[in-house]
Amino acid sequence: MDYATMRDLFFAAPDRERPAARATAAAGPARALRDAFEPLATQAIWSAESAEGYAAHGLDDFFVAYVRQRTAPLGEPAPLVAVTAMGVFAYDLIAPQYLAGLAAISRADVVRVRTTAPGATLRRVLADEDDLDARAGAVLDALRRGLDAADATSRPLFAGLRAEPWPDDVLAKLVHACNQLREHRSDSHLAVCAVAGLDPVEMNVLTELYCGYPLLEYTATRGWSAEKMDAAVGRLRARGLVDDAGGLTVAGSDYRHGLEEQTDAMQQSVVDAIGDDLPMVTAELHRWSDALVAGGAAPVDPAKRLAG
Repeated sequence: MDYATMRDLFFAAPDRERPAARATAAAGPARALRDAFEPLATQAIWSAESAEGYAAHGLDDFFVAYVRQRTAPLGEPAPLVAVTAMGVFAYDLIAPQYLAGLAAISRADVVRVRTTAPGATLRRVLADEDDLDARAGAVLDALRRGLDAADATSRPLFAGLRAEPWPDDVLAKLVHACNQLREHRSDSHLAVCAVAGLDPVEMNVLTELYCGYPLLEYTATRGWSAEKMDAAVGRLRARGLVDDAGGLTVAGSDYRHGLEEQTDAMQQSVVDAIGDDLPMVTAELHRWSDALVAGGAAPVDPAKRLAG
């Protein structure tokens, strides 16, 4: 599927108003930081300039490029390793894309495009921002303190990103920093969910309901069969976490929020290292992320921003 087609699918406004999500209403500092930088971090995925860069190397399938760039920090492991590190996708969906990506573009080229091209996207969309480079530099300094304090233990995608070279442009550096923090949180959340005994389909279901999606709207995009999704919902209902109407019960909402709080705790060293600059950093990232959404460079659906 080409970039334009995938963009039209994922950038479309929701066909109904999203309900208020507990993911936003009860967000702690680490979660609030994540929500502020999500559209920035995902320029590693959505940047039009990145899509052009991959196409210049003969890779014009968006989904293949997404899987290739996201797993590139791992090197070139067996498909099962790559799919497992991504956490919440079905193997049969991802493995063929992964193998196609290995054949299409070198790791060095995909990393170079992913880390450098988003800077051009930010320069295009945020062109009217005053003192953009200076303000981005101040935010970047704070984020890099957080990254220096971040523990890489049991966080494979984050550890791989940490080992990659930094780009030269300050806006490209900003996206690279946000992408590293995004994968640090993702790796941390997968670890929390694994300890809780959740399988990937159950993780998806709890996340979509926590972030304001209707039941299975988000989970279905991860390649799971109807049988596996129905079975996961049945297990969550049996535990009293999902009600008959397809929403979280009170117990289910508390349970999913508890997982979020544990994920926050796994990022506390990042928050502590950013320190007193955290309100400034979060406010700037929110403003730039909102501008990317308004400028058509990131999905407009608030549930998508919350769910990742």
